[in-house]
Amino acid sequence: MSRASTPRAGRTETAEDGRARKRTAARPSRTQTVPETRAQFTLTRSFLFEAAHTLVRRDIDPPGIDASRRIHGHSYRATVEVTGRPSGETGMVLDLAQFDVELTRVSQRLDHRLLDDVAGLGPATLENLCAFIWRALAPHLTGLSRVTVSRDSRGDACSLTMRDV
Repeated sequence: MSRASTPRAGRTETAEDGRARKRTAARPSRTQTVPETRAQFTLTRSFLFEAAHTLVRRDIDPPGIDASRRIHGHSYRATVEVTGRPSGETGMVLDLAQFDVELTRVSQRLDHRLLDDVAGLGPATLENLCAFIWRALAPHLTGLSRVTVSRDSRGDACSLTMRDV
């Protein structure tokens, strides 16, 4: 091991000591956040679910044919956004593990279900799915800012953003 010629704190510093000191100096504090006090971060997580449903659309279906009443299914993607400032203690807006717990809880209520039977959903429209997911998550996710439900194979999507009135 090579020794530097400059003594440090009563002993001779090794080359390894110098490298360790440089690594430590370059590493930010565990509690350091963005210095800008106006900074807002948005965390986004998605979950997929497969579900079936029916719809009543008498004004769209041809007379005598209620095609939308037939059970049919879709692959859905729900994207949830949480916006806020990182905690000075953790450096996080929200712990992603907690985010996953809450999304899993909601996805289990929708995945591989007949949406017509999901209590509190109403007709299985994209709008109602957004509202249902919002209501399920809002009590548990501080900073919930947007819920989007998409049917990627059809190119459909709907987003719900609550505004202060």
